[in-house]
Amino acid sequence: MDKHAHSPAGHPASHPGYEVTDVHPSSLAKTAAMLGGLVFFSIVAMVVLYKVFDYYQPRADKPRHPLADSRYVSSAPKLQPDPPALKEELRTVENQVLTTYDWTDKEKGLVRIPIERAIELVAQQQKLPVLKATEAALPSKP
Repeated sequence: MDKHAHSPAGHPASHPGYEVTDVHPSSLAKTAAMLGGLVFFSIVAMVVLYKVFDYYQPRADKPRHPLADSRYVSSAPKLQPDPPALKEELRTVENQVLTTYDWTDKEKGLVRIPIERAIELVAQQQKLPVLKATEAALPSKP
C-alpha cells in the first residue's frame, strides 16, 4: 500500500478525521485547579482592593459645600418618567374639568359648567355669530 494513501475525505489513511484518543484526566484536573485558583485569587484581590478604596476614599473627599443641600433648579427640559401614565392622568383631569360643575370664582359668582350643558345653552339662545358667504370663501391665490 502507498505510504501517502488518502481516505475518501482527503485525510491520510492513518488519520481518520476525528480525535481517536480521550483527554487525559490529569490535564482536566490541572485546568480545573488553575481556573479555581484564578477565581479565588480574583475574589481575594477584589476584597483587598475595596478595603484599600474604603480606607483612602474619605481622605480624598473634599468637605461638602454648605449650599450643596439647597435645591438646584435647572432650566433644561424635564424628562417624563412615565409618559403614558402622565397622559392618562392629564386626560382624567381634562375629562373632570369638561364634565363637572365647579366654582371658578365664588366671590364673583363665576361657575364652570359641563361642556355639553354649555353647548345646549348656547344653542337655545340662537345668538351664534354667522359668517357671510363672502367672508367664508377662501382667499383667491394671486
